[in-house]
Amino acid sequence: ELGVETNNGIYLNPALIEVRDLIVKGVCEIIENYDVDGIQFDDYFYPTTDESFDKEQYEEYCNTHTKPMSLQEWRMNNVNILIGRCYLALHRINNNIEFGISPQGNIDNNDALGADIKTWCKDAGYIDYICPQIYFSLDNPALTFEDAVNSWIDLEYSGYCDIYIGLAGYKAGTDDSDEGTWKDKDDILKKEIEYIRKYSQIKGFMLYSYDCLEQDVAKQEIENVMSILN
Repeated sequence: ELGVETNNGIYLNPALIEVRDLIVKGVCEIIENYDVDGIQFDDYFYPTTDESFDKEQYEEYCNTHTKPMSLQEWRMNNVNILIGRCYLALHRINNNIEFGISPQGNIDNNDALGADIKTWCKDAGYIDYICPQIYFSLDNPALTFEDAVNSWIDLEYSGYCDIYIGLAGYKAGTDDSDEGTWKDKDDILKKEIEYIRKYSQIKGFMLYSYDCLEQDVAKQEIENVMSILN
């Protein structure tokens, strides 16, 4: 009863207090029962811009406020409340565990998802780090890796939020990813790591996914990565 059915599945509705409670409790359960270094959320927040997704809750909000936020602002605020609560709950239990988010690498896509990345990076009390999914090749026609990295570097960061870069290990050696720009090269990930090392504010990288470390198609890419990590 807390879920909303969409074309892509059933999603929890961030507008509901019960949903926020459920997710916060899930975070606490993991921290209290397992030896983990951190909790990381992926890029799933609002699955659609369709107004019908949370029409009932938004109308109720508008009816009880003289100057209501726009639908997009309100959705962002719902997610911000959730993120802030998770951050506080986590650090109350164990201040040595980090809380991070891995949003979409195309910075402009996040607003529609209700992901207020600028606030999370700028203001204390939301996240310890952000790891944008910059899963693009150096020659991706839609958005190159360098352009995406630069857009994230240009954001305002508080002294509380570190930035890591998410790299697309799963695309290594594939024929069709980013319009075939991974197909004939085996040093893309290596060059991307060398590129982000130019920026002192970038603390490192995360490789998605673990499978790429064992796949034959990605073998040469991973070997080239390892050559600069030793």
